[in-house]
Amino acid sequence: MTAIAIWCNHEIEHYPGLWIAADSRVSSSGSKLIDDAQKVFSLPITCKSPNADGFFTEVYHHHSYGYCFAGDTLLGQNAYLSLVPLLSNLVSTKRYTPSLADVARYVMSYLSRTFDACKAIREKRSMFEVALFGHCKVTNYLSAYHFMTRGQNDVSVHCEPHENMKEKDFLYLGDDDKKEQISSQIRAAFEAASAGRRLHRAPRYVIQDHIEDENSPSIGGGLQLGIADKLGFRTFPTCRPSASGLAIITYLGRDLAPDLQYVGGPFGALVASEAMA
Repeated sequence: MTAIAIWCNHEIEHYPGLWIAADSRVSSSGSKLIDDAQKVFSLPITCKSPNADGFFTEVYHHHSYGYCFAGDTLLGQNAYLSLVPLLSNLVSTKRYTPSLADVARYVMSYLSRTFDACKAIREKRSMFEVALFGHCKVTNYLSAYHFMTRGQNDVSVHCEPHENMKEKDFLYLGDDDKKEQISSQIRAAFEAASAGRRLHRAPRYVIQDHIEDENSPSIGGGLQLGIADKLGFRTFPTCRPSASGLAIITYLGRDLAPDLQYVGGPFGALVASEAMA
């Protein structure tokens, strides 16, 4: 099972964003498979126009949105890996800038074909949810599009838009048997301040509590965090103080030891320069 919350955060005045919190556990038939599964990704959108020689090399639009999934890991991850080379190589002689809604329609078409090709073979194992979210440069809205499989006999992919999201608006992705419970907990957390916890980040703490709760064995691993705003989408490792007073950076539940914190050694490039407490 997966637990993912996406919400509109106005913590930084006049600079809102869509935040995401997710766990990193993948289970099968009630048994844990891995605890460091990536479920939250950056989906780049790059558009190019022709240069003076007619080659499509001039980048006139580049942005990124958040992409996440719950349910069938194989379909969720494979769809993302297929969409990246397609959407990061768009070309237009008219310099057309696609809106988030345009991208969502394309993703909907791709997910539908992916699901239709697998549902006869994998049956119930093919059920999944995907969310595409971020700041649209065309509309200047923060929006999310929630794709899910629905139906009894003729199951298909449906899209639920959450356009122009406002403060405290949220959507939740996860197993149906806990969906209403966790959604209710998020709504309640938005209304009641808790010691040491920022109200604007309430959904993050709800997800975190379920990760740490031994009574929720299907939700676990590490906490995945990300923000989608005018700058695009980026993920954030977490940090906590150590006994020595230095910060310990963690990604997907794994501490980034020195050999994972730098590329090129201590004098090289630092990995994950921004982390969230």
